[in-house]
Formats: sequence, structure tokens, C-alpha cells
Amino acid sequence: MSKLILGVDAGNYMAKVAGPYGVDSYRTAICEWFERNIEESFADDDMEFEIAGRKGFAGTIAAYEDVFGGSGAMFGDSKAHEDTKIRVLLAIHRYTDKYCPGVEDVTLVTGQPIVSHVDEEKERIQEMLVGHHKFTVNGTKRHIQIHNVGVSAEGAGAYWSSPEEGTIRILDIGSGTVNAATIIDTKYINNASDTFNFGMETVDTDNLDSVARGIVRATTRLKWNRNDSVYICGGIAREILPCIASHYVNARILQPILDEKGFVTVAEPVFSNAIGFYKLAKGVLG
Repeated sequence: MSKLILGVDAGNYMAKVAGPYGVDSYRTAICEWFERNIEESFADDDMEFEIAGRKGFAGTIAAYEDVFGGSGAMFGDSKAHEDTKIRVLLAIHRYTDKYCPGVEDVTLVTGQPIVSHVDEEKERIQEMLVGHHKFTVNGTKRHIQIHNVGVSAEGAGAYWSSPEEGTIRILDIGSGTVNAATIIDTKYINNASDTFNFGMETVDTDNLDSVARGIVRATTRLKWNRNDSVYICGGIAREILPCIASHYVNARILQPILDEKGFVTVAEPVFSNAIGFYKLAKGVLG
């Protein structure tokens, strides 16, 4: 394969990647570099990196070693920042190292919260990612040429992981934001979609009923009906489904489907955006 096509969901908690060989994910915590007197191993996603002059640790090791506490994630309603660049490059490194060593040419679609899915923010992400990148991960020097970058709206992009006709509502519940997308006959509806600036790492997750009530209140202001077809994706999808379904009676889990080389994979809902992005990348940039 001369050029690799990927969908990269560079989330605040996990990066999810989909491509022609399957899916991958890793913990997106990032912390600054320090000299370790004892080199403990935390998980198979432990990474020591140097990217664009910045040295640090990423993965599970960073979640434990972050001296500032928390997850080491940069929250907010835009992905147009340096952490996204690091997350995406590390995602590409992991995917190629795992599935297709030696591949250096990449085209991808990544995501941006609905509220910030505007030309200026999308262009910032594209300018940050397109080009030749030289970096080091765990002592290995990497050269990656990113040729094209598409930027899809999170939640709306997840729809393409398992598209249906009719009126479809998507709840993409992430660590920093909740994206609520409405798709009618494959067309995105702006006035019935939005981003809510809270997520599973910014609220009390011990009370999912309370989180669900917040989501329901916000979506009813978008004129969502309790009988609508509502699909839930994200890492918390299965746990929060009963709480959402107490209002949206036709709520269900979004089951993303990856069909490559004759093998059909029904992935976990956390991969919905990544698989949707990958399908968009193949259709638009492939």
C-alpha cells in the first residue's frame, strides 16, 4: 500500500483509529518529559516522544506520571491545538507500527466538535497536520508525510459508521464534550445539532442519571422528540443507555461497522467516529 487512509478520532481520553487493517486505540494523556530513575512499565501504549521540539510521555504512563494531576488532557470545544497534533501523529505511529510497518504516506479525516466545525478552526487543524513530520517515539525515528486532511463534525461523522435513512439523532458522549447531531436522509441539520461543553471527565460520573438529564434537557431545546431514533456512541454508551432511554424511548447503541477486504467487524461504539471518519476519507480523499 503506497498511501494509507485513516480515520482518527483524537479524543481527550482515548484516540481511536480506523483503517484498512482494523482499529486501534490508546490513552491520550500527555505529560512533560522528565528523567526517570526507575523505568516502570504501565501499559502497552506507554510512549516517550519528541515532536516539534516538545519532549514528553503519552499513554497510560502519562496518566500516572502527570505532576499536575488529572488526565493530562486539554479540554475545550476545539481540537485546533498542539495536543491534537501530538495525538494524531502518535496514532499514526501506532497504527503503522502495528499493521503496516514502513508506510509513511498518509491521508486522513479527523474530527472537530460540532460547535467549532467552522472554516477557520478546520483550516487551523489542516495547516497543523498537512506536511512532512519528523519525530521520535520510544527511540524510533519516524518520517510521516500527511498529504490531505479532512475535518468532520464529531457525532455527525459517527453517523457514517452505520448509516440509515430517515431522521437519525446521534449522541456522541465524550470525555470533554457531548455532540448532538441530527441527520435527515443523510443530510446534516444544523439547527437541530449542537455541542454541549461538558463530558464524562468534567462531571460527576457516579450519577449517570444526572448526566443523562443534562443531555436530555439540552437536546429537547433542539426540539428532539422522545420518540426519535437516538443512537448513542462513545466509551460510556452502554452504561448510560438505560438513563437516556428513560426519556428517549427508541434510544439504542450505535454499532459501527468496518467492512474491509471481505472481513466485517462490528466494533464497539467508542469507535463510531473513527470508523465514520475512515469511510468519509475513503469516499472523499481516497
